[in-house]
Amino acid sequence: MTRPKTAASAPLTTNGLNMPPDFPIDAYESVHGRVVTARGNDPLYDHYAGAWNAVAYRFRGAIDSGESFVASMEAHGSTPEPLERYVQERALFEFFSCGFSVFDAAFYTLYTFGAFLEPEQFKLSSPREQQLVTPTRMKEAFERAFPTDPILQIFTDIFSDPGYQRWREIRNILTHRAAPGRRIYVSIGVEDSPPVEWKINNIPFNESVVTSGRNELARLTALLLGATDTFVKMHLTKS
Repeated sequence: MTRPKTAASAPLTTNGLNMPPDFPIDAYESVHGRVVTARGNDPLYDHYAGAWNAVAYRFRGAIDSGESFVASMEAHGSTPEPLERYVQERALFEFFSCGFSVFDAAFYTLYTFGAFLEPEQFKLSSPREQQLVTPTRMKEAFERAFPTDPILQIFTDIFSDPGYQRWREIRNILTHRAAPGRRIYVSIGVEDSPPVEWKINNIPFNESVVTSGRNELARLTALLLGATDTFVKMHLTKS
């Protein structure tokens, strides 16, 4: 797979990773600094640390995979030989799997904050309880424990956002159902053929699959991490 071209940044304090410029570094670092100070000795700290670390790793993984896909498309086009097609399919799978995992990890992080504050509402003591943490369960627990907190509106905005819904649909198809083919058109008597389409909602199969997805991922990650930072400032550092 082509070497990615991710731009360097100052290394994150959580893992030393250099992040792309569209990752919300300020919010990420702000959350971490406050949690270390307020809850660094909490028995549940490792749950937070692992999830927050995953937010950065998965975002970087998505961007690197997306850049590899774009490089392959530029070099080989949308109808390459089988081995290069596999390279493109693998890059897309990693892009959407890692990208949506950013949201899952961020929501698990928020659930751990709930467990810091309201352990009876946010149970994490057993592997089964940890496995049951989903975005929906996290939101329901927040509605019970923090019914007036402004972060609830952010959850609603994200879950109803077309970009989030598109990411969820594509990730679920790729992870659980199929490796969709490509619809290739051949024109007779005209110079230009219609563009190749991906057999997921007839999406044009070109670099925009990744570039538009990256824009959505960065926008939604910034929204979610900004809201997380606000929640931590309001609750965790006061408890």
